[in-house]
Amino acid sequence: MIPTAIQIVRLTEALPDDFEALRNEASAEAYGFIEGLREEWLAGRYGGEDDRFAAFAAFHEGELAGIGAVTPDPYDPEPDLLRVRHVYVRPLHRGAGIGRTLAAALIQQGLALASRLSLRAAGPQAAAFWEANGFRPDSGGTRRSHLLTH
Repeated sequence: MIPTAIQIVRLTEALPDDFEALRNEASAEAYGFIEGLREEWLAGRYGGEDDRFAAFAAFHEGELAGIGAVTPDPYDPEPDLLRVRHVYVRPLHRGAGIGRTLAAALIQQGLALASRLSLRAAGPQAAAFWEANGFRPDSGGTRRSHLLTH
């Protein structure tokens, strides 16, 4: 069951107002991949007509709590493969189901367009999280730690 205080929004016009605070928190935890999302956003990759590039924000009780994206896999550009990327939940919002809710939206978007999803887990905790959400360890691709097959 999804808590009603969590709202998932597909980003099309702009990054959320509190994105800079989220980016700073990610940076403080040495998660540089949020900078990659910012750079891709500024380059115009999201919000266009290509549904394979989709960014989602998670709001918890109205506050930006997390962010994530689905894109073509930049390391393994196969037509049936998309990649879950740039997923981050702010420390104060962890443990409230935000990650699971955001992951479900990313997986749903990705599997609607491709039969396989890849990702690279940032560490053992992230690996356990993604495995609990259906991904399996996989080293068959470039810079990939996990794969989910539809």
